[in-house]
Amino acid sequence: MARTEEGALVAVIADEDTITGFLLAGVGDIDIRKRSNFLVVDSKTTVKTIEQAFKDFTTRDDIAIVLISQPIANMIRNVVANHTKVRSMWNLSVSCRTRPAAVC
Repeated sequence: MARTEEGALVAVIADEDTITGFLLAGVGDIDIRKRSNFLVVDSKTTVKTIEQAFKDFTTRDDIAIVLISQPIANMIRNVVANHTKVRSMWNLSVSCRTRPAAVC
């Protein structure tokens, strides 16, 4: 079931510590089809898995914002850069504990 704009979710693709923080803040959701709005990335996670999660999150009607930790966004930079907006969607890169944000 698609959610309205005011009830849309934030999706997160990040390391375990970052995901834990967002889950503790109440961002986590698992729908009736058992689809979550987050992906925990560790050393065993393949680039293909990350790319697929990004594509899935950006096509879901119930997700309005996709947060990706900066090192992970760099791993799939080509997919993020080639993403075309189908609707109003924000893709944000966030820093993580292991890598502070770059100065722009």
